[in-house]
Amino acid sequence: MANQYGYSEDGLEHYTCMRAAGPITVDGRLDENSWRWAARSRRFVDMVTGRPASLETRAAVLWDDEYLYVGFWLEEPHVWATYTERDSMICNENDVEVFIGGRDGYYEFELNALGTIMERFYIWQDAYLSGGYGRIPEFDLLGTELVDTLGGSWSGFHHPRGRRWAFREWDMPGLKWAVHVDGSINDPTDIDRGWTAEIAFPWRGLKHLADGRSLPPRDGDVWRLDVSRFQWIQDGNHRTCP
Repeated sequence: MANQYGYSEDGLEHYTCMRAAGPITVDGRLDENSWRWAARSRRFVDMVTGRPASLETRAAVLWDDEYLYVGFWLEEPHVWATYTERDSMICNENDVEVFIGGRDGYYEFELNALGTIMERFYIWQDAYLSGGYGRIPEFDLLGTELVDTLGGSWSGFHHPRGRRWAFREWDMPGLKWAVHVDGSINDPTDIDRGWTAEIAFPWRGLKHLADGRSLPPRDGDVWRLDVSRFQWIQDGNHRTCP
């Protein structure tokens, strides 16, 4: 049964995030021992059908005192991306996405194979004032570009919690990211192996989502993340997640 925020614990995947064994260089290659030892997710599945995704996709998560790290391994025979302007609608082409949730807001990150990103910070309107966001200058409703958005998503689902403010200019301070293409991008004449993506989310940038949790976290703390891939194919698009 769904709770007041519209989601159910039934069927949620649980992942134990291990501490990195040493420094991580965010270069997109995922070649440190910490990534080799990190538990990878199961193969992503189609979010609509629940069947294994047509292209092999897995993710892993690590942390240290400064960052929360997310890595992606993506099979793709023809690596393709065109968006180069930051905060474009990256999901209009192939990408990877990370959502990090708090009690009254959440953060969205999208990244394509060219290394172009999009960021958004969402706050549920029913908690904008009661949650104290209205006193934070970076979430001033009059001083930033924002969107009044329904509680739905790309699927057309209307969230029972109602509407959100989407802060489109918000950038996470200290964010790092990189991609590595195993092949040639935007060249349909050859066959590529795919690409990898590496993102480092600074704990200090997650302070508005911590809801009293320690930053960096303590053993046993639970955070809610969605890691997914948006893949356009000839007959439409398929969004996949672990």
